[in-house]
Amino acid sequence: MRKFLSAAILLPLLCNGCVSLDAPPQVFLVGLEDGVLSDPTAAVVLNFHEKFDPSTLKVKIVRFVTDAEGNLGDEDSDPNTELDIIFESPGPDGTDVGGTGVVHDEEGQFFVMTLNQTLPIGPPLAVLVEAGLSDLEGNAWKVRQRLKFGYEFNCGDDETVTPTLFPSATHFMLVNVDAPVSAQLQLIAVMDTDAETSDVVGQFTNGDRDRGIDCAGFGLSCESNETCSTLPTPTCVLPSEDAGSPDVYPDFFANDVPPEGYSFTVQGCVQDQQDGSFTYANAPVDVKVESPPITVKGINFNGSFAYDTEGVLRGSGTFTADEIFLGTTPSGADRGSSALRTQSGLIRRSDGVRPRAAQNSQNRA
Repeated sequence: MRKFLSAAILLPLLCNGCVSLDAPPQVFLVGLEDGVLSDPTAAVVLNFHEKFDPSTLKVKIVRFVTDAEGNLGDEDSDPNTELDIIFESPGPDGTDVGGTGVVHDEEGQFFVMTLNQTLPIGPPLAVLVEAGLSDLEGNAWKVRQRLKFGYEFNCGDDETVTPTLFPSATHFMLVNVDAPVSAQLQLIAVMDTDAETSDVVGQFTNGDRDRGIDCAGFGLSCESNETCSTLPTPTCVLPSEDAGSPDVYPDFFANDVPPEGYSFTVQGCVQDQQDGSFTYANAPVDVKVESPPITVKGINFNGSFAYDTEGVLRGSGTFTADEIFLGTTPSGADRGSSALRTQSGLIRRSDGVRPRAAQNSQNRA
């Protein structure tokens, strides 16, 4: 009995100032499968693993656009970037913006966001749950939570034929893989469009940094294991360094020569949208790389293209694959996001006639 009493007295003393192990509310997107929701017209629903304090919930739906370090527009050091907000609850004036959000159930574990607009199909999106979300006991998140998602466009019935203004062009594409491992693929995509049927045939080729570029003209001397990167500012980098944005395409060339190089053909389609943008999807395709030995089954790109203010065609979207093999070992499904731009400075014509890209070399634009 004496030993028991001593332990009972000592335990509170030892735990004086202990941190609570009760986790704050975990948040999930209802209906999310492999990063995709099924219906862009339906409400977006959040599920919490426990009751939460509604006064602490601050949530946004945004287009998921980041810099090379993965920072969103309000997280980086650039004062010229900001979040592209589609929905916000509550907004700056305390009321919802872009729709309405309500706690839906008596248990207080579902939050339903009904939007005023149909969410875009193709580009990556995210629900941002801001820091401060807490449960009824006051256990709160100290950081922002990101819930990435998207909606897929598909080509539909083979007999459905619609014309398109989507141009044939060569694009530089960055695929940022989130899982099963974090990585970036650089691809040079030559896409040939049938304007009458909206069918697109693409040849996607591995992009490597051009080691023939000399930094000496910029007053730099690179080491033997480095190469010259000219954009956004001249610097010496390792050939394996990720590209910061699709705008650095002049520093890359198409490498289809094994073992490091590879190329694959993609069959897809586009659909013109009323706002002048284009949605894109492809039939799943398999890719095999010799070195390192990687096989990817069922690659699917789903995205949206639009002309920017300077007339350059840009795109963003999601990337999924059914299975990735490292050698012969399966490593699960692949998923991530993609961003691209035309290599040719393609300009939209004001008369609406489908433009064509300038002649592109397979090696350099």
